[in-house]
Amino acid sequence: MADTHLKDASSGRDSMGNDINLAPRILIAVADPDVRRQGVAALRGAGFCVSAPTDGEAALLLAESFSPDVLIVDASVRTPNGRPLYEHLRESTEHYLLCITDDHNDHSRAALLRAGADDAVSLPVSADELAARCSAMLRRPREMQPRTDGNGSATTLSLGPLTIDLGRREVRVDDNELPTTRIEFSLLEQLCRRPTEVCTREDLLDAVWGPQWVGDHHVVDVHLSNLRRKLDKIAPGIKVIHTVRGVGFRLANDVTDSLDMSPVFGLATAI
Repeated sequence: MADTHLKDASSGRDSMGNDINLAPRILIAVADPDVRRQGVAALRGAGFCVSAPTDGEAALLLAESFSPDVLIVDASVRTPNGRPLYEHLRESTEHYLLCITDDHNDHSRAALLRAGADDAVSLPVSADELAARCSAMLRRPREMQPRTDGNGSATTLSLGPLTIDLGRREVRVDDNELPTTRIEFSLLEQLCRRPTEVCTREDLLDAVWGPQWVGDHHVVDVHLSNLRRKLDKIAPGIKVIHTVRGVGFRLANDVTDSLDMSPVFGLATAI
């Protein structure tokens, strides 16, 4: 499963002048010792500060004390109570999460994405690819900065039954709060910033994942599908997101038909 052609790049890093205290932090928790060793070497060679716990319990402790920017987690690694480690980390942190699975089935990777992973790959995977995927994730906007009005107050988007507080990063539908992940919120915000337009998958990938994204465009559909399920649960009578086949996504008529479009355009221009 490991790439036997990788060189050990963990040495000589300081001689290159990199400041270890300023380097992005990666936590890699994988079961295979060869994958772990070579992953650490390649990540350090790419300029990351790396921690590699050997079990789920140590990974949980380091996820807090090490403050990683990216979590690389083997889907087979468990917490002490037997729960998949990646599930626990996804619920307890907003760090970027890359999951590794030894299952080559596309459905397995899609399931990891639906569970909240930002990216998912199957073994065998080269350590260089892991480093490249971490770099790609870190090029995405970590968190969108709150937009402000002329008085410096955070902007709230009100679109029919849908309200998005950009400062607090909260979403409500008919006054019911909608829990969202970082990516789900950013996708919905992009749709609301262009309430009368169709956003293509490429538009959404560039805005949320960044122009250097190296993964499958299907990731947009996966996260929007998760968001739709949450919307259907809290507001089953309201359709918020509409799929335009072969093109992309837009806000549904249940949202846009109730708008006075003039103030919406004014707000969209302001932000």
